[in-house]
Amino acid sequence: MLDKNYFHFLKQLIALEEDEENEEIREEFTKLSPQERELRGKALLGLVLEEKHFSPANHELATFGRQHQKPLPLFSLETGDVVSLLPESLNDVVFPIGTVYEKTSATITVAFNKGLPPWLVKGSFYQLHKSVNRVTYKRMAEALDAVFETRNTRLADFRDISLKEKSPSFEKNSNDKIAWFDESLNASQKEAVRKSLEARDIFLVHGPPGTGKTTALVEIIRQSIRKKLSVFVTAPSNTACDNVLERLVKTGLNVIRLGHPARIALPLREHTLDFKLALHPLSHQIHDCQSNLNRLFKREDRYREKRSPGPDAKRQVRSQIEELKDEIRRLRKEIFSCVMKEAEVIVGTPTSIQDKSMREKPFDVLVIDEATQATEPVTWIPMTRAKKVIMAGDHFQLPPTVRSKEAEEKGLGITLFERFYEILDPDFRQILERQYRMNEQIMGFSSMEFYNNLLVADESVKSQTLSGLQGVTACADTIEPFVYIDTSGKGFEEKLEAGSESRYSPEEAVLVLGELKKMLEAGVPPKEIAVISPYSAQVRFLATQAAACLPAGRDPGIEIDSVDGFQGREKELVIVSLVRSNMEGEMGFLADTRRMNVAMTRARRKLIVIGDSATLSSIKFYADFIKYAERIGGYKSVWEL
Repeated sequence: MLDKNYFHFLKQLIALEEDEENEEIREEFTKLSPQERELRGKALLGLVLEEKHFSPANHELATFGRQHQKPLPLFSLETGDVVSLLPESLNDVVFPIGTVYEKTSATITVAFNKGLPPWLVKGSFYQLHKSVNRVTYKRMAEALDAVFETRNTRLADFRDISLKEKSPSFEKNSNDKIAWFDESLNASQKEAVRKSLEARDIFLVHGPPGTGKTTALVEIIRQSIRKKLSVFVTAPSNTACDNVLERLVKTGLNVIRLGHPARIALPLREHTLDFKLALHPLSHQIHDCQSNLNRLFKREDRYREKRSPGPDAKRQVRSQIEELKDEIRRLRKEIFSCVMKEAEVIVGTPTSIQDKSMREKPFDVLVIDEATQATEPVTWIPMTRAKKVIMAGDHFQLPPTVRSKEAEEKGLGITLFERFYEILDPDFRQILERQYRMNEQIMGFSSMEFYNNLLVADESVKSQTLSGLQGVTACADTIEPFVYIDTSGKGFEEKLEAGSESRYSPEEAVLVLGELKKMLEAGVPPKEIAVISPYSAQVRFLATQAAACLPAGRDPGIEIDSVDGFQGREKELVIVSLVRSNMEGEMGFLADTRRMNVAMTRARRKLIVIGDSATLSSIKFYADFIKYAERIGGYKSVWEL
């Protein structure tokens, strides 16, 4: 039985996690040369400054590239990464922290909150290194302290429900007929919306792959706004936040996206708070004040150097400076107030609710999407400011990433969604049953193993195959929706990548590329294909080999990614390379079957899984998967190809 001390225990676990992340960074800098860090996608070297400029929201930007406009490495720093800027020729300087704002094949742009360093000039060489963002750890600890200490608040109610000291409830006499914004919602989606609106405290929306979880959440949000309730929508990643934001914007709602514009998808940046503030009619007055302020600062410096004119003139300049500062503060406050009043819903990552501009603002409804990808301490951050919480996710897909083995073993990977799912009465959760993504053969094993056979493929997708796509030749390869290719007995032994713990299989990669070529020759569009693997070493190997051997060249539009990186995505054709093949039957993190659930539910029309049954069958789940493939006629041995 848990008690309040559990939250002190969680603080200890996040301290372990922070220590582990710091140790990883230290170890990388100690063990790996800058060149090796660049190969791992943790750094960019030999950069030259191309341009200093400003974003529309007034962030100072620096754009870097390689000499002679050479392309940047294929696997590298990404938009939103926190980075340190290092000069290659200077020592003993403070390395400024920035955020990757934008990236092309040949350039990378970084935003610096505290301004550009004076030593950043053209003609020199620079490095960018991935860094640690410590703000999240600080805000998690603060949230857990608040949960522990609070009394007689909504946060205290949420805490007590999580400790089974209190039960949640529904509003009494709330049988109001709902006027649906989206009439196409199915029965389980409508039930999730209805119960979410009636719940007073907590409600869980369980959304298996392809079941329209985001569609249901958008309806919940719109219905809440209709009731004049303030709504904050959050998700643990910027990508997930952008996904909800995009859907909300399409409904015509006035949405504000919190967070650094650099971490937000380019087409959606116009909805960020920074951009809306910058575009407000009063913002030009702030620019005028800043220009006048800069002139007064220069005048004050001249007075200080020349010791003239007299003290009265100096006091007058100082007084004017303070007046302008006050005016800027007043204008910013007025603009912020106007922009926030016009907003119907606010979207941001869990930590963004604690930004200075949002401090102390409560929300009637907190909607947490992808709640099963956030650790419990992260989830409590936005809950400190909510009156009601709707969580959506799927605890049978990948859990949050936990670096510290000790913290994971002690339970940091168990989400608050999972805990509520176990302790709440079933009335306070709703599974979405109809799925709109996969052919029913692709869906079948996942439904059977994880969802009590509750999933039903919608008529629009249940029989779809690649042969139904325009320009695709109808043949055996494009008509069958599900294939497992067994490499057993071929000697495709896995290998350990030098300098890492990740594994790859060159022979299996050749087989993957062979299947890929067949699909391309049958007319499957490259942009509708994904090749995924649980192992990053296999992803890197496949990407290198694909660039060398595919006729379309380096970038044919095919996505090659890790299973973890592809969660939440989908393609018409997905090829899964499982890699593990060893005499001992060792499975590594494939033993977490949730990873396989993600892998096999990304495909809409065809799923190809490649692996060694002799190794895989050491775990019952995979043995059952292979039996399922045999039962539906989807099993092939590599010896038959």
